[in-house]
Amino acid sequence: MKRRFVAVVMALVLGVTVLPSLASPQKAEAAVGSQFNPGMILSDALFYDGGAMSIGTVQNFLDSQVRTCRAGYTCLKDYRQDTPNKAAVAGRCAAYQGLANESAAQIIARVGAACGISQKALLVLLEKEQGLVSSTAPSATKYKIATGYGCPDTAACDTTYYGFFNQIWMASLQFKIYLTSPSSFNIRAGRVNQVRFSPNAACGSSAVFVQNAATAGLYNYTPYQPNAAALANLYGTGDGCSSYGNRNFWRTFSDWFGATTASSMLRTTTDPTVYLVVGTEKYPVTSFAIYSAFSPLGPASMVSQTYLDTLTTGRTLGRIVRGPDGAIYFVDSAIKLQFTSCNQVVDYGGSCNADGYVNLTDAQIAAFHTGPYVTPVLGTQEGPRYLLSAGVKHEVLDNASQSAAGLVPGFNVLTEAALADLPYGTPIVRDDVFVGQSGSSSYFLMEGGKKYAISGEDATAMGAASRAAGSMHAESLALMPSGTSGFVGAVTAPGSTIVQLLTGRGRSALSITGLAAALTPLPVGQNLMDLYPDAGPIAPGAFVKAPTDPTVYVMTQSALRQVGGWDALVSLGGTANPTILTLPSGVIAAMPKGQMALAPGTMYRSVDNAQIYLIDGLGDKIPVRNFDYTTAAGFTVWKYATAANLDPYPVNSGSLTYGTQCGTTKYVSVGGLLRPVSSTMQALFPFSYLQLDPLTCSQTVVGAPAIDFIRTADGAIYQLSGGQKHHVGAATFSQLNGGKGWMPVPDSFASLIPTGANV
Repeated sequence: MKRRFVAVVMALVLGVTVLPSLASPQKAEAAVGSQFNPGMILSDALFYDGGAMSIGTVQNFLDSQVRTCRAGYTCLKDYRQDTPNKAAVAGRCAAYQGLANESAAQIIARVGAACGISQKALLVLLEKEQGLVSSTAPSATKYKIATGYGCPDTAACDTTYYGFFNQIWMASLQFKIYLTSPSSFNIRAGRVNQVRFSPNAACGSSAVFVQNAATAGLYNYTPYQPNAAALANLYGTGDGCSSYGNRNFWRTFSDWFGATTASSMLRTTTDPTVYLVVGTEKYPVTSFAIYSAFSPLGPASMVSQTYLDTLTTGRTLGRIVRGPDGAIYFVDSAIKLQFTSCNQVVDYGGSCNADGYVNLTDAQIAAFHTGPYVTPVLGTQEGPRYLLSAGVKHEVLDNASQSAAGLVPGFNVLTEAALADLPYGTPIVRDDVFVGQSGSSSYFLMEGGKKYAISGEDATAMGAASRAAGSMHAESLALMPSGTSGFVGAVTAPGSTIVQLLTGRGRSALSITGLAAALTPLPVGQNLMDLYPDAGPIAPGAFVKAPTDPTVYVMTQSALRQVGGWDALVSLGGTANPTILTLPSGVIAAMPKGQMALAPGTMYRSVDNAQIYLIDGLGDKIPVRNFDYTTAAGFTVWKYATAANLDPYPVNSGSLTYGTQCGTTKYVSVGGLLRPVSSTMQALFPFSYLQLDPLTCSQTVVGAPAIDFIRTADGAIYQLSGGQKHHVGAATFSQLNGGKGWMPVPDSFASLIPTGANV
């Protein structure tokens, strides 16, 4: 053995205060014995960090430990010596250029840098062995055997290694030998070792799984672990079987420098790049998602760039890792999911070859929670799910799509970020469904293995959002073939040629063949049809509009005709509250458009033409030659219309007088009313009866049947008979009329009936 282990231990057992740090901890937050882990005394990142402290930092630390040195003594903060040159030791220590009158801080900092041993670890080693860092009255002997190197348990110290510099150099070199030639020593990292509690073999030992090289080196340097008694009195003595070297090393490091375990994630204070360190290799972490996935390994610890530079840079860290037992896992959200075959590893973007994963230690693997086995389909907490195949993720719309594709039901659920690095493949989505695009208001119809885009307003008109089976990412949707055109909501059901329109209220058969012919309906499956209740057919005279356009149209057999105002809408609808059906804008756009629909039963003229016309239904216009005729029939409103809207109406070849016909019934116009004329009465009124459109007729008021007595504005009363009017005196009227009364008519009405003899 290269050093003496007994001197400090025995002094403590005898109750002698050798190290001032034993009497009073250096920090208010002292170490706690229950936190001591015999398998991890100090992590490799902290122990082998040769750039942990600069010369100035070491000097400042030494100054902070001893403010005033006792007279006649040289404290470590003030110690100086000439140092020799040291040749490089391949793979262990770089060459050391000796200097005259070097300070202890220089020696500690420079040797640590040359051999890749943390200056913090060397300071703790000096304190653990001889109390040199905190001593206010260190003896010359303490400097000779400062690190206890060359002082075996069973013999005196070897004078060859006397001297402060020699002690620092040889101890540093020895720890690197432990690291680079582990098989040459009893205690080895990565396995269970029997570690004794004391130099007294009778005190026994226990099995310790030594997790790392630094801990193995500390045990090879001081081959004992503290027992329960030593840990129970962390700043004092235990029992006869207690040893204190490694306990004191751990306790002092904790008190001076904080945590003794660095995370497996490391970075420097000047470079934000984080690395996962496994043994002597470091793997760059290139995203926060990966960093989060490996959170069980702890937050990133700070080390020097010097230490990081000693590690070999491996592949970029991914989510596929392998344990020492050969098991390969996918990691996410602090969980490890084991693969059951190499094909699965390939599906998730890795391989069973050495370049397909990152090897972790047993301790690192154990830090993750064990999850279920990997499944072909992986769901995410954000909602989407994917089939993983050959390193490609295929988004799966829903359970029905998964089943239709013949995939086993069920899936694991992790984060969306777990698959962020895998490319998208063709999605798995069934037909006859609406699908939204994630993060947008866009919707598509899936039919025949193709996607049909739906405009935003049409999606609203046909209620796609409330009927959608789910949403998918834009990247997935982009990989689906598109239909030849967008979807406007016109469909045909299986085995049918009837065009049906999909709206928010349901599906409606379009019974107007002239308009249906203008559409190109998409044949769809019954599943889509079943999403919509039957809302009844759409017939001529229906009012329709697009979702975002206020223009209202009335449907005719051949075209949509824009309704020219509210009065026209009311006239055409025959009600003060007409129903307007909202159709997809694509349907409205596809249908042919006719002339504007003016209000039936309303008179119009254009600015540049004085001729006034009565609009007859949706078909034509009737020239008004005398307002007596229109007033008598109840048509009293007239308005201006543009020539562009009025001129397209063809002129009715008939002439409006006091006779009209609605359907098969003939009427005479009297006092704003249409009074039915029976077939036996028609000879009394020698008028031409102009046939009116039913829409025009709906704007009239029907009165009592016509009678054979009329009265003109001058008070004259006539009886109609044989196609003539016969003046009747008052006395005679009373005798003939029988209480029927008369119909008040304008003179122009009476003038159209020939005058006969007085009665």
